[in-house]
Amino acid sequence: MQAMVIESPTCAGAEEIAPGTLVEGQIKSVRRVGMGFVHETAAVRVDFDHVLTKDGKGPEISARIVEIDNARETVKNGVIRGVNATDTPQGRITSRLKHLPTWNPYSDLTLVAYRAAFPIFPEPEIYLPRGTDVRLELATELRVPGEIRGAMPTGAPDAIERATMEITAPAMPERSTTKSGKPADFLNVAFLGTPEAMHQAFHAAGWKKGDRTSTKSVMHEMYAFLAFKNYPEAPISQQLVEGAPVSATWEKSLDSYEKREHLRVWARNDVISEQTVWLGAMTRETGATLSVKQHKFIHHIEADVDASRAMLVRDLSLAGCVASVYYVARPLMGHAAMNATGDAMRTDGSLAVVQLKDCENPIFEQQTADARALATRPQSKLARYVRMQVLSFKSDVVRGNIVYGAFDLTRMAIRARRNHTRRTAMSRQVETMLGPSVNPAAGADSQESAVTVAAIDLK
Repeated sequence: MQAMVIESPTCAGAEEIAPGTLVEGQIKSVRRVGMGFVHETAAVRVDFDHVLTKDGKGPEISARIVEIDNARETVKNGVIRGVNATDTPQGRITSRLKHLPTWNPYSDLTLVAYRAAFPIFPEPEIYLPRGTDVRLELATELRVPGEIRGAMPTGAPDAIERATMEITAPAMPERSTTKSGKPADFLNVAFLGTPEAMHQAFHAAGWKKGDRTSTKSVMHEMYAFLAFKNYPEAPISQQLVEGAPVSATWEKSLDSYEKREHLRVWARNDVISEQTVWLGAMTRETGATLSVKQHKFIHHIEADVDASRAMLVRDLSLAGCVASVYYVARPLMGHAAMNATGDAMRTDGSLAVVQLKDCENPIFEQQTADARALATRPQSKLARYVRMQVLSFKSDVVRGNIVYGAFDLTRMAIRARRNHTRRTAMSRQVETMLGPSVNPAAGADSQESAVTVAAIDLK
């Protein structure tokens, strides 16, 4: 299989691999669920061993996958691990809640009948379509050949446009608000371009527009949450800027409802060289939970919003839709805050200004058809139903008893406590932050041994 470098280390002294460089890997092992008689979860290991140059194979490398972006799968020791298809809210209720006081996993036939008649069952196999973003870690030092060395090229901004933005940016709003007027997200990016240029750029970069909130979309969201499925056009909650609703929302995810990058943009009256100024709030969602305090499902976000912004600029640049990028300082803007749902945020305070152009390399447009081809696996509904019954029976026998129920409850409580402690610690850090935490020119913090690639040929 092959993958394409989309981002390379930016640490001092590290040699950057030019975006667009191909790397080659081998699938070392595969564990399929099949019909579920042997395995409950899937696993696959891919090791990358060569960097490809124009003349053929380049230097050998030793690299393994350490993360899949916006995925429900996890990675441990280089092995991609799939989900347990019975470890869903429905699975927990029908196989444990009523069965805990007994040793009999089928003590309530009503729940068994309900599960058989209305199954919400995730796909347990691992399917990573073309365009999946993965992060590789190099196990050995790599001397990057000159022909594949370099950073993402960007043009120089128009001097008049930049001067205009540097004058007007400090007076622009710094945060969005909820409908009730509560401060929400940082406004950390601005785009210069026509509505057509905005649509072309995000489409070429593989991003999708969010659906409007409706009964249908809410039901779709609930199903995606319960079934560990993706909803790539899921609605994004409404926010306002100076009382105005969003002009558009864009998002990017893989196969998880909980994780996604999303952007809200507001079209401004500020027009520079007949181009609209689109003021945006870019954040990355890392988890979804049912909030007892707020009486609704909420998403938690990554605290470093500038790192999320860097991912967005990277995607648009890779698709060849960016003429120039520069950062405008806002000295009076705070560097830390809490969003409307209580998550910590930190920023360097700058506004990233992205000048759009006609896209030259819309490579991500091709991944949509591939993703649709993988929508239903296996094709036979009977086979999927039988597999569900086999996995459910195995799960009931192992987990539908008071011993495992007590263990699972303890594990969930420990995880909840750890997450609460972590978020509390981050909130305290935000309250005491006084200066910028990220170099805007460098983007997200990265380790010298890490390379982000987009898998472009997964078979």
